Amino acid sequence: MVYLNPGGFNFGATNLDGYGISNIAFAVVYTIFLYAACAYLWFQRHHPVVKMRKVGLMLLSVLVIHVFCFMVFTVYTMNGAWPCTVEFWAMNLYLPIGIGLWQAQNQQLIIVSRQQTDLISSHPVYKPLLPAGPRAISTPRYCFWRLKLWYRSISTQGKYEGFVLIGILVQFTVSMVVYNISRKFNAYGVVSHHTTPGLCRRGWEWAPSIVWQFLWNYFFGPYLLWKIRMIRDIYSWRLQTIIAVVAGLPGTPLWLAAVYTDKFGPVNKYWLPAMWLVPGMMAMEIVTVAFPIYQILKHKRAAREMHLTLADFDKKRLGSSHDSMTPASSLATGGSLKQKNRGKMYSMEALDECLSGNYDSLQIYSSCMELNGENIIFLTKVIAFRLMCQQTFHNTCSSSSDFRRARQDMFRRALSIFVTLVHSRTATYPINIESPIYNRLEGIFGPATALVATPLRRTSSLSTTSSSATPWDEIPDSKTLSRIASPSEESPAFPMRSLSKPHSQYDSDGGNDSSEHIVGISEHEVLGRPGGNVEMEPEPLEGVTVSAEFDENVFDAAYKSIRYMVWSETWQRFMVWRAKAGNEQIGRAL
Repeated sequence: MVYLNPGGFNFGATNLDGYGISNIAFAVVYTIFLYAACAYLWFQRHHPVVKMRKVGLMLLSVLVIHVFCFMVFTVYTMNGAWPCTVEFWAMNLYLPIGIGLWQAQNQQLIIVSRQQTDLISSHPVYKPLLPAGPRAISTPRYCFWRLKLWYRSISTQGKYEGFVLIGILVQFTVSMVVYNISRKFNAYGVVSHHTTPGLCRRGWEWAPSIVWQFLWNYFFGPYLLWKIRMIRDIYSWRLQTIIAVVAGLPGTPLWLAAVYTDKFGPVNKYWLPAMWLVPGMMAMEIVTVAFPIYQILKHKRAAREMHLTLADFDKKRLGSSHDSMTPASSLATGGSLKQKNRGKMYSMEALDECLSGNYDSLQIYSSCMELNGENIIFLTKVIAFRLMCQQTFHNTCSSSSDFRRARQDMFRRALSIFVTLVHSRTATYPINIESPIYNRLEGIFGPATALVATPLRRTSSLSTTSSSATPWDEIPDSKTLSRIASPSEESPAFPMRSLSKPHSQYDSDGGNDSSEHIVGISEHEVLGRPGGNVEMEPEPLEGVTVSAEFDENVFDAAYKSIRYMVWSETWQRFMVWRAKAGNEQIGRAL
């Protein structure tokens, strides 16, 4: 029979009874598993499944919360060995700071979802680059300008994290004031009285420590659940948030009842007031690390199955040359019993046909469910860029001057793709490509990107006004936004808008300060169609030399890399999802 101290938590000798030892053992084992999970996530932080989650902030929040949980698990065993001031600061620092950090990292879900929606509903945008350094002298006006520029360059997630930091500073300030004015914690206070260790752990001084927990579980958390109610991501991020919020709901009222009512006295001997907060905190920790790890393992298992399917197909094709089955049909049917058990593989030819035609449903699925819509946008824009290059270079260039002008225009179009979708510092969601491919593109477009995206270097010539010379400055209609123009249609250059200033998608004035365009050549003149006498804008990229490596195939390597990733992951899941959705609709109709 397990021995249990009859006195429980009574500020006596250390409680080394069965319950006290069990608390320590559970805390140690749980800590080992949790830290191992955190280490695994850290080493996998660049994996596409968890890259968008801000892994550093996520793990920091888990570790801070766990410090609080571990201390609570040891309180009964220590039996009052922790001074009252130590418990006070643990409650007022580790608990609110951990919840605040977790709240900040989990806000990433709604931010990513909104920005992915913006990718398909508005012009591509880019983040401005801060100037490298001050000019000759840093005047107050210049310093204020740089501060304003810095604030405008911060992402929505960064601003939210700033608000959380302000809340943490307020929490620390209030805790410091309470600690210094109360005689329970020091001899120079002005309120309350010196009390016993037991009474020190009760009183109004402890109420501020639970404010953040209360606000999160009963206001911010439910509000976040309401905002993400329509999100159906494949990573179970929404489900993770629901579990964390619901699990923490009982903690605050039970803690208040345990601290400020005498009826909980018998319970407090073994289940201390702070223990009521631990189940909610542990739920936050577990879902934060378990869901991403499960998604990583699931992703790796799917990748192994795909590689085995491709290997089986290659073996079948080499060993059965008389078989009339085509690659597409073999991949679709599975090719063997082992493949059939692993599931179907849909062909890349079908993906290419979708990207060249009606890709709206694939774009919506990728942006709203997989939260990686930038990949589809990049593929479709590269396809449109190639078609425009072919139309411009091969059909309209009749002289060297026409060729140079067309090449400059194509460079601007390619630069728009690079700045908004590829560059790691300017793209809202840069595509995930190999370092050698990225370094090559950086070498081609790097100088022009620095000129376009750095506000200090931009001149007024970059803010072109809306005119017939630059028809793409006008806000395009929904049809233009929803698909890339076919070769027989006019394909305007893709305008870029800076994130550094507020904007309205209904502004029709191309000279709006929020619009930063890099296209300044008349499309009619470039394409060789009669456009009349057009007054040209000043050259916005003056001094930038178009690299000799630039041609219509400049994005080929990146295109192949992203296309393979989309085909092996997004396309397979999209086809399965579409088949299930179709079956459900048929079932409802019947």
